[in-house]
Amino acid sequence: MEKTIITGASVIFSLTGLYFVVRIWQKWKNTDIDVLKARVFLNKKFLEKNWKYVFLSGASLAAHQSIDFLLSINYITSTGWIDKLSGFLELMALVFLVILAYGWFRVIYPQK
Repeated sequence: MEKTIITGASVIFSLTGLYFVVRIWQKWKNTDIDVLKARVFLNKKFLEKNWKYVFLSGASLAAHQSIDFLLSINYITSTGWIDKLSGFLELMALVFLVILAYGWFRVIYPQK
């Protein structure tokens, strides 16, 4: 049951992230690059958030892959708890990437 919930959440987050990325990509072609640079690189808080989400996504994915590796060499045994943790870490990697895409979406489509 938990695996179904995590898989369903992964699909929802994947589609949400895909929406943000496609919208950013469409607008990116018509955006003044100098204005974009000013919005991004002059905003220290935005840059720090970007690095934080990239780090958290990478760390979650690394932890998930480490668990899978340890399972594959039989260093640890697959238990319900291990499977849930691995699935949760994989989901969190995706969540952090979607949050990152949303941050860029807000930069490309500023609120009026």
